[in-house]
Amino acid sequence: MTLTPQLLRTALAVRRHPTASRAQLKAFQDAQLRRLVVHAYESVPYYRKLFDRHRLHPRHIRGTVDLDLIPISTKRDFQNCPPAKLVAREVDPGQLLSVCTNGSTGEPFVVRRTWQEQGFNMLFRERAWRAFGLGLRERVATVGAPRRTDPKDNKILGRALRAIGIHPSVRLDGMQPPEEIARQLAAFQPQMLVGIPGMLCLVADYLLATGRQDIRPRIMVTGGEVLTPLMRDRLHQAFGVAPLQTYASHEFPLMGWECRATGEIHTCDDGAIVEVIRNGGPAAPGEDGEVVVTNLHAYAMPFLRYQLADVVTRGSEQCGCGQPFSTVRRSRVG
Repeated sequence: MTLTPQLLRTALAVRRHPTASRAQLKAFQDAQLRRLVVHAYESVPYYRKLFDRHRLHPRHIRGTVDLDLIPISTKRDFQNCPPAKLVAREVDPGQLLSVCTNGSTGEPFVVRRTWQEQGFNMLFRERAWRAFGLGLRERVATVGAPRRTDPKDNKILGRALRAIGIHPSVRLDGMQPPEEIARQLAAFQPQMLVGIPGMLCLVADYLLATGRQDIRPRIMVTGGEVLTPLMRDRLHQAFGVAPLQTYASHEFPLMGWECRATGEIHTCDDGAIVEVIRNGGPAAPGEDGEVVVTNLHAYAMPFLRYQLADVVTRGSEQCGCGQPFSTVRRSRVG
């Protein structure tokens, strides 16, 4: 998949959407879904077989109103399928970036995407950061698990942004002793601190035990785990700022970000369709359900109605802050 005019138009649309109407956002979502379904059926053997087995054709999918016609796929379904059957025929699997899940809910699973798709995912992350109030030249420190770097992932876009002073950043190994992480954070002095709640809480415990108050980010963002009320309080006490949540996974880099006005999580409706399923149908607002997601911008390895091992609470159709995004509340990760 190349950097096409369609992708450029979509990037501009993503920037406009926070001030768009709900109807405009839904129209964009429906158009992306129709385009993706046609591509998956024509180019990806797994979906051709799935659709044919259920006597389903792309013309049956007019938009999200027909989404439930598409059968749900699970991680096990993908693991039992040869990788070549999951990847679009026109791409070379050897040239794709590989991201391996950590296997916390079972066997690891390899997600494949083009570097353009990886860069495109950054657009949604950058939009969330802007919503949190991060300035272009403010420093960002991330505390997380060590990750294997795909040699094909040369991170051209990220390096280019840092070269001109946009979001100077550092990634710290969250498996280090908390005193070492604290030392590195104090030296870097980030305006935004991003990390897994459990790892940040170990640093928070160290700071509280030693009485240190020299690490004071302006913004704190957590993801990868559920942020419990106890964790939220500890992080607030130790770092002097209330943490904000994001919702992401290896398959879907950003599915949501916390609304600073309402505290609910905006779902990234122009990047993914996030369904909350209860007893085989849509959960009602306020009900818990299993998460099923469609990645609207994954063409090399599409994910249509893919079931995650997560349970969330369905929120409102449109956030009370006035932005057009729907909402969820984190419940637990399965």
